[in-house]
Amino acid sequence: MSRSSRLKLPRGSLRSFGIVHDVLVAALAITLSLALAFDTYALTHSWQIWAMIGGFTALSAAMFPLFSLNSGAWRYASLLDVVSIVKAATAINVVFLIANFILFRGDYFPRSAFIMTWFIMIVGLGGPRLAYRLYKERGLSERFFETGVSQARPQHILLYGFTDNADLFIRNARRSHASPHIVGLLDPLSKNRRRQIHGLRVLGSLSDLPDVVQQAEHGATPITQLIVTQTTISPADLSRVVEAAAPFQIAVKRLPDISRAGGVDADKPIEALPVSLEDLLGRNEVELDTAEVARLIRGRCIAVTGAGGSIGSELVNQIAAFEPGRMILVDANEFNLYSIGKRMEVNHPTVEVVERIVDVRQAGRVARLFAEWRPDVIFHAAALKHVPIVEDNPIEGIETNLLGSRNVADAALKCGAEAFVMVSTDKAVNPTNVMGATKRAAEAYCQALDLAGSPTRFMTVRFGNVMGSAGSVIPLFQAQLARGGPLTVTHPDITRFFMTIPEASRLILHAAGHGLGAGAAEGQIFVLDMGEPIRIAELAERLIQLAGLRPHIDIPIEVTGLRKGEKLYEELFGEGETREKTGRAGLLIARSRVSDLDLLRQRFAEAEDAVREGDALRAVDVLRRIVPEFTPLGALARPLIEGEALPRLPPPPAEDGLQDQGSGPAAN
Repeated sequence: MSRSSRLKLPRGSLRSFGIVHDVLVAALAITLSLALAFDTYALTHSWQIWAMIGGFTALSAAMFPLFSLNSGAWRYASLLDVVSIVKAATAINVVFLIANFILFRGDYFPRSAFIMTWFIMIVGLGGPRLAYRLYKERGLSERFFETGVSQARPQHILLYGFTDNADLFIRNARRSHASPHIVGLLDPLSKNRRRQIHGLRVLGSLSDLPDVVQQAEHGATPITQLIVTQTTISPADLSRVVEAAAPFQIAVKRLPDISRAGGVDADKPIEALPVSLEDLLGRNEVELDTAEVARLIRGRCIAVTGAGGSIGSELVNQIAAFEPGRMILVDANEFNLYSIGKRMEVNHPTVEVVERIVDVRQAGRVARLFAEWRPDVIFHAAALKHVPIVEDNPIEGIETNLLGSRNVADAALKCGAEAFVMVSTDKAVNPTNVMGATKRAAEAYCQALDLAGSPTRFMTVRFGNVMGSAGSVIPLFQAQLARGGPLTVTHPDITRFFMTIPEASRLILHAAGHGLGAGAAEGQIFVLDMGEPIRIAELAERLIQLAGLRPHIDIPIEVTGLRKGEKLYEELFGEGETREKTGRAGLLIARSRVSDLDLLRQRFAEAEDAVREGDALRAVDVLRRIVPEFTPLGALARPLIEGEALPRLPPPPAEDGLQDQGSGPAAN
């Protein structure tokens, strides 16, 4: 046990000490003032003077509680406490002066003694409180009592932003025992130059960072962190801060809104949060129309395929918040299904959950599942989505994304579901790979079903990449960065649309609620507003900078070449599609050509025959007939164009109702 911990007193003892201290200060103040007003003989031989000293002390002890001088801790003493002390000293002296005039006609308490007593009381009551606060904030107690004990070297940090958050952070840091060393502040406004917060100066703007870093190194306090205190800083400005700090290997963090945090523990330092890539995206939050979504979900049976995947699991979580009557969680991956089931137990214990290991490629199994539970709304998120892998495995991609979507849509129709929502991708627009073409074909099938006048509404929601999803570029970059690099980019100019998983899921519900509740026209494809596309190379640079490292210097970035079927850029609308607004923020409509339902079913049957026979070339050729804009760029491009034959796979054994679940589709 450290000496400082042994010296800590109970709160009650500290408060009692404060009360005794205040009474003694009052006695000392009246005694000193009278000693200065009278000679020593009068002070020692006049019982009236000692009576006044005793009376003043008793009056002070009685009146101090009225001003709550010891209701708070001394370590948090502030200007408000000083104001209370001034009020208490003034009131006590005025009351005593009136009492003295009544009893002694003003004798024994001259006006000079009144002024001196008032002044000495303010200094005696306020001085120790402010000194104690300074003592605690400077951490003197720890450095004094822990002499010789090895301490962790404090972080040398620089604050960005002359704000209320900075004020609260500095005060909290100085009160906490593990306080970091704050070098100073930077601020973009010239009017704040040379201003101070608690003795810490604004050293300049962001452009002055090199000079500030150099001066800090000369002072043996090299800056290790730059903490952004502004809570409303724009993504563009935040990107500039990250970019400016990267050459000096300074990690950038940001403070939460401390003023709204609701109760900051003074004994613990406020934790600054790492800046994430999402913070730099520059996307505005879209408000969800909760009334429309609630009408779609509340009290109903909701089914989600691919429920354990990135998008599927977040959809499940957000749907559960609208209090559905029952949720049918469908996934071909046992562990994913187990994980989302456990999460539901913790986060939404009141929602009834049915978990089923079902592969969407099993038409009969899907139909029996929906016939048993009769879901009202179905969200279809199960798919194979990794472009190069699907390019190497076209049969599996067609069977899952095209035939699997047909199976789920047909089962929704048969069970009388009110709505079917298919999760699509921007790769379905002018596709150059099998994965994108299968999703476009599934879109066309849902459009045709919606226009066929069935009681089930079929809606498609199309959007781009989601940050952090399984198989996306962000986790890949993070893993490469953890290994020390290099980060690999397929092309220096390749761009992609990005949004976060929660935002994508929220907008899917937004689109479904709007499409069903507003009586929107049939056969539409809802497209999420993805904002501006982002260069993947720039994304890699920002990720390196967020780690406090320098792109191309500390961590190299290598260009590996485009992968199979990969486009240089993605689109949200095809050449033959028209773009329309929905009147809802973040949500657009694509109107495209619609295929004949009977012809589509015929083509799907042909694709099914090719899949059953293991004929990849024929299966992809049928896919091209369904999606005329499909222009293969991968391994299948040359055989399809020149008529070369691909190796035929052996036909699968006769189905016996069982299938290896471990090879089922991943989830969006």
